[in-house]
Amino acid sequence: MEAQGISPNIVTFNTLMSVYVEQGKIQEVFRVYDDIEGRGLVPTAATYSTVMSAYKSAGDGFAALKFFVKLRERYKDGELVGNPADWKQDFVKYEKLAIRVCHMAMRRSLTGADNPAGAALKVLLAMDEAGVRPDRSYYERLVWACTGEEHYTIAKELYQRIRERDDGGMISLSVCNHLIWLMGRAKKWWAALEIYEDLLEKGPKPNNLSHELIRSHFNVLLSAAKRRGIWRWAVRLLEKMQEKGLEPGSREWNAVLLACSRAAESSAAVDTFKRMIDRGLKPDVVSYGALLSALEKGRLYDEALRVWEHMRKVGVDPNLHAYTILASIYAGKGDHDKADAVLRDMLSAKIEPTVVTFNAIITACTRSGAAFEWFHRMKMHNVEPSEVTYQVLIEALVQDGKPKLKQKEEHVT
Repeated sequence: MEAQGISPNIVTFNTLMSVYVEQGKIQEVFRVYDDIEGRGLVPTAATYSTVMSAYKSAGDGFAALKFFVKLRERYKDGELVGNPADWKQDFVKYEKLAIRVCHMAMRRSLTGADNPAGAALKVLLAMDEAGVRPDRSYYERLVWACTGEEHYTIAKELYQRIRERDDGGMISLSVCNHLIWLMGRAKKWWAALEIYEDLLEKGPKPNNLSHELIRSHFNVLLSAAKRRGIWRWAVRLLEKMQEKGLEPGSREWNAVLLACSRAAESSAAVDTFKRMIDRGLKPDVVSYGALLSALEKGRLYDEALRVWEHMRKVGVDPNLHAYTILASIYAGKGDHDKADAVLRDMLSAKIEPTVVTFNAIITACTRSGAAFEWFHRMKMHNVEPSEVTYQVLIEALVQDGKPKLKQKEEHVT
């Protein structure tokens, strides 16, 4: 055109920029825009829209915000030619375009950046600095993009921003459930509980999925308390569930009983067992086994035997663990004939005694002097001793009296 003496106008340049956007030649778009300003041509609304589209294709949220802020300042200073009312409407479009660019940039950060939460947060802060205010749905869409535990920080920030809005109470329940799930994946159990508490206090009302998600988080915490024997913490977790309207089931009560058992807290186990029954739940073999174990560790043998009798009376069949505890109780009482009878009952019930069974019996024999005898019975039952077996055997023999140790060790070898 210029070779023929025809000077291109702004419409020509706008068309050329649009073609470059469609072709993905983003740098060419910016070169043409610089050429427009260099020629002294007056950009139109279409010019600015095309530049914003180029930033969208490039996924450069920071550059898009910088361009939008500069354009807004020129508008406020009256530097843009045309009807101010028209420009006001156009700026609504420009802001939406800037928000879309930032949305794409944040999604890319969440899926590909080395520090996804940090990279996304930088874009969010840049939007704040630019005075760009996205609506609630924008934040909610970004929450859905948070799926990894590394997204915990940005997801929590997005949730807080939604709640702080005037329409924060209109937050989608599915978004809240997704956040509760995500907090659990990131092992931020209390953060998940805070979101659940917000549902109860601020809305929307939690549904069955909300209840099941938070219950699953409580079960993870209860399992940790069970493994470590942190019984007081387990009891508090159970009480916290009840405070939040979540009725603990057998699984949760059993976790507390097992925590009490591991900690050898017989009184706490008895109290928990009674509370479980008072809540209308029927104890199962796991419940009885945990209570028996706690009583056995506290050497409350008579109480443990009464629990056993009650368990059989109500029709709960013992398992390997329960039988093992009963045999250990009789061994601890020095009644080895009854301990042996328990093993016969196990075989009748088609439950084979294991190395754990004999280890428990040998451990219980520390005061009765029968540890070595049970070691031989173990061999008679064709149960291979483990490293733990020899450890508890030696400890039992030491308790029984050091002068006898040498002679009995010779029999072992």
